[in-house]
Order: sequence, then structure tokens, then C-alpha cells
Amino acid sequence: MSNVDTLLGMATTLWPIIHRLSTLRSMKARLDAAVASNLGEAEVTSLRTEFETTSHAIDVALKKWQPCLPQAFSLDDDHDIDDTDSDIAVERARVHSILNNALAYRHSAFVYLYRAIYGYPRRHALVQRHAHVALAHCVATVVNEGPMGALLWPLFVASCEAASLGDRGLARQAFVAVERRQGMMNIERAWVIVQEVWRRADYEEANEQLLAGRAGGQAAGLKGKDLWRTVSEEMGVTIVFG
Repeated sequence: MSNVDTLLGMATTLWPIIHRLSTLRSMKARLDAAVASNLGEAEVTSLRTEFETTSHAIDVALKKWQPCLPQAFSLDDDHDIDDTDSDIAVERARVHSILNNALAYRHSAFVYLYRAIYGYPRRHALVQRHAHVALAHCVATVVNEGPMGALLWPLFVASCEAASLGDRGLARQAFVAVERRQGMMNIERAWVIVQEVWRRADYEEANEQLLAGRAGGQAAGLKGKDLWRTVSEEMGVTIVFG
């Protein structure tokens, strides 16, 4: 466990990438404002180049990132543990939980990048694939009963984009486990917002499909929009992610 940070777990080396990712939203807003206000071509080009270069670098960094595993630890060794060696079993389960937490951050970072920054539709294959994998890692985190204090952000980001019944079931399982462990109002509020996001997203998609059908076209799908922000503002609720 010497390679595992007390607060950030195995995501220590991932954190600088997440921090850079968090700056993209304001960078994109500056670019959109410059385009809308018809600023000079040179300034718009400069902002666009900065945004595209930074976002691409973050995309590449997320794809290359790998967790730093403790020495002599194998991802597959938990099935070979002798039941009589309970201390080792508990320790390895904890390491698996911390590892899955870090991987959940990585895949939810992809969801945020593709959805909120690149503006991909909710049903886009990359959005749904990374949301599914992130939720699977969230469930693995809670099943192995390791630290869950830093799980809310990846769980919330992936859950908001969950479209299938299976993925929503994973989200529900993880939220129930985290709420049971922490018992915090913050977790309960986040779960309420996620369910309302599902309801509104499904309603909007159904309307889009209906209109597209009448027009003889195809529904474009919900573009990258932070629906959860609208929901939380209307509910007067603030979520603390960390």
C-alpha cells in the first residue's frame, strides 16, 4: 500500500489531468463568447487553437494513463486468496476498491470530456461506453468495501448519462451503497438529481424522436448539455463533489 495516497488513492498521477480537464469549460465559454460577439478572426483563431490543443492533449493523457499498482499486486489475484488468510483478503479487497475508484475517475473524465466539452450527443457510442465502464468500476469500488469518500464525482457524472436500464441499475446499486456507508445528505441530493435528469432526458429524447418521425428525419439526440446544472438550480440544491 506504499504507492497508495491516503486521500487520492491510486488517482494521484491522474489528478493533474483532471485539474486540466476542469479548466476546459471556462476555456470553451471564452471561445463561444468570442465567436458570438464577432471578435477579430485572429483572436477567435487563437482561442480555438488553444482550446483544441489543450482538449486533445487531455484526451491523449487520459488514454495513456495507467494506475501505479502496489508491488506484487495482480488484478486477478483476488480469486486465489485462501479464505483462512482473512487479513490478506481484506487488504487485497481494499486495494481493488481503491484501484476501481481511480479507474472510475478515468472513465468519467472521458464522459465529461466527450459530453460537456466536445458536445457529443448523450447516445453517442463513446459517451455510453465510458459511462458504462465508469459505473461498473463504481460498483466494484463499493462491492470491495474500500474508501468511498471520493467516489461521488465519477459516480454522478457517469450516472447522469446512463441511458440503458442495466447502467441505471449499476448507478442505483452504487448510490445505495455509498449512501448507506456515508449517510450524507449530499449523496441523497445527488441521487435525486440523477433520477430527475433521467426523467427529463428521456422525455426530451422521446419528443425529439416524435418530431423527427413526423418530419421524416432522424432524431439528433441530446447535444452536450449540463442538464444536471439546470435541475439542481431549479431544485435549489448544491452538490459538493469533494
